[in-house]
Amino acid sequence: MFPVFILEGNENARANYLKTVENTIMINEIKMKTVCATGSLDLFRAHLKDTNQGLFFIDMEIEGDVQSGLQIASEIRRLIPMAKIVFITSHAELAFLTLEHKIAPLDYILKRPNPLELKNQIIDDILLTYHQLQLTKYQRPDIFNYSIGNYFFSIPMQEVMYLYTSKSTPGHVHLVMANSRQDEFPGNLSAIEKHYPMLFRSDRSFLINLDNITQYDQKKHLIIFSNKSTAEISFRKSRELSKILKKRSTML
Repeated sequence: MFPVFILEGNENARANYLKTVENTIMINEIKMKTVCATGSLDLFRAHLKDTNQGLFFIDMEIEGDVQSGLQIASEIRRLIPMAKIVFITSHAELAFLTLEHKIAPLDYILKRPNPLELKNQIIDDILLTYHQLQLTKYQRPDIFNYSIGNYFFSIPMQEVMYLYTSKSTPGHVHLVMANSRQDEFPGNLSAIEKHYPMLFRSDRSFLINLDNITQYDQKKHLIIFSNKSTAEISFRKSRELSKILKKRSTML
């Protein structure tokens, strides 16, 4: 589920935002979930540690400081570059500061006497965010996306060494990254190969990132990556890989 966050100091307003968000998600059957709705900066910051993306509805004025929302948005943009940030505020004069801080918000909603207008803007921003997610989910070749439970993860493709499956964990894929960290998530290599054609199927159980190969031992049928990890290649695929690597070397 794609996480939604709400930071609003006014309890009644926060409750209304939360109701609008959850009703919109339910009615439109959107794969999103509100993971935090609070007026506390400390509690809000604590939740930021558990995600690398999200839709954030933020009031400019929190705990008496008219720029605290701007400060927390700057933190979000630094920690989560692809975050969708929406300001909801009565301070129209602060809009230009979002440009100075290079926050690039998805929307800047002004609190109005007519609550229906504000509600409709929140709904529009949720639907727009979901539409953008659907369009870009598999269109960025430089980003690898996967999910574990309700959490979504996006990492640069250059950090992907290889993916593999194991008979001991059927229905799951293991991801090996540049720092040798591994993750395990539900899925299969065939679906991943379809969405990420830049990855090479070296074996029935391996899907590798050609850009991170530093050595290929044809005799041992072993691929060595930049982080010293290794992956297997089948006899059938070895000739194809040799041709690809030879062609790449002539292009350098």
